Amino acid sequence: MKIVIIGAGAVGFQLAQTISRREHDVVIVEDSQSRIDAVAEHLDCRLVQGNGVNPDVLAEVGMPNCDLVAAVTNRDEINIIACQTAHALGARIKVARVRQEDYYHEHRLLLDGIDMAINPDREAVHSIREVLFQTGATEIHDFAGGKVRIIGANVEPDSRVEGRSLARLNRDLGDSMALVTTIVRDQKTLIPTGRTVLQAGDMVFMAGRRTIVNRSLIYFQTRQRRLSNVMIVGANAMGRELARDLLAAGVGVKIIDRDAEKCRRASRQLRHALVLHGEGTDASLLEAEGVAEMDGFVSVSQDEETNIMACLLAHHHGAAKTVCLVDRSDYVPLLPLLGVDAAISPRLATSNWIAGFVQRGAVVSSESLGFSDAEILQLEVAGGCPWLGRRIMDLDFPCDAVIAAVLTHGSVKTPKGDTALEAGDQVVVFALSQGVDQVVKFFSGGAA
Repeated sequence: MKIVIIGAGAVGFQLAQTISRREHDVVIVEDSQSRIDAVAEHLDCRLVQGNGVNPDVLAEVGMPNCDLVAAVTNRDEINIIACQTAHALGARIKVARVRQEDYYHEHRLLLDGIDMAINPDREAVHSIREVLFQTGATEIHDFAGGKVRIIGANVEPDSRVEGRSLARLNRDLGDSMALVTTIVRDQKTLIPTGRTVLQAGDMVFMAGRRTIVNRSLIYFQTRQRRLSNVMIVGANAMGRELARDLLAAGVGVKIIDRDAEKCRRASRQLRHALVLHGEGTDASLLEAEGVAEMDGFVSVSQDEETNIMACLLAHHHGAAKTVCLVDRSDYVPLLPLLGVDAAISPRLATSNWIAGFVQRGAVVSSESLGFSDAEILQLEVAGGCPWLGRRIMDLDFPCDAVIAAVLTHGSVKTPKGDTALEAGDQVVVFALSQGVDQVVKFFSGGAA
């Protein structure tokens, strides 16, 4: 595939980094020469200096043979016009990053020439909501139309899984527990075996049918929790949308913001929420408002340093779960080390969402894991694979990867050693970054 990314800012760089791992024909169009120079130091892709809405610039890049144009600058209008120009010049799929709600009607962008629009703030709210309601989860990914779910969870001290090998857990719990596919321990990502023993503090990723994965979270927690009360720092559009969703689900909500006008707007729109004018990093305010009794604490202000500090304070004062919004995706793997339970990056979410349109060989969709150096790939088994019909245990499968789930005729199966794959099956695979190319080759018709 040929992919053109318009904008070499944080989202454009993250997207190019994700896609260029498995695609060689990636072009970045950026008006700023300094950004071009900065990207050139880190990525091996074609860089074009120019205005992404200029028809001559896009024509020079070559739109008629372009499979995907992703306009991801920090200005909605540029992204919209760039996609419309690319459409007029013959590009196949056009995706725009559009934040301003005024451009949407019933959550749809009604503009010709744009196939898909993504609002990073709405994607972030969706991710936060999922993580809050799955009280033990740190990260959630859905594949195959939601049939396959991947959840990250921390192993709590004295939980049912702590100190046990995966082989023993499989014997004791059987099909009631989802398949453990990846472990992040001491900032290193591991592909486990049956002999691997889970330790307190491990971050574990599980995969399987949605219901089984959700239910498996109880084994990683010392005690079960119900989401009853949530405190939100940030009365901006994102905080208000999250509060509306929580209130609709019967959850008690308190909102804190330093801006008096935002507080007034939130009070008018959210009559059943308690809105407080103050600093989210004021420890005395948090204590006075019962942060220790909160099942969830979320900070979504526009300042990521404020978000990080507010979550650290909330964690210190006893909040059951903290969720932090961060702009920089490179912060995401670091925050659990400080005590933040979940970190949501709109940039990473945007990059993952757009990368889902990029198909290469057997790849149907893919996402990067925020907390680890790994990718989740959904692939279709090609008819030319020489190992079709043989048991998984007999295959020479890449050692830096593991098959997490198998979809056959629309049903989800947990793979076992005697599982055999057939042409047309789809699989969800966890792969360390160095193993992605081998996995793609394997399912595209590579050797057994």
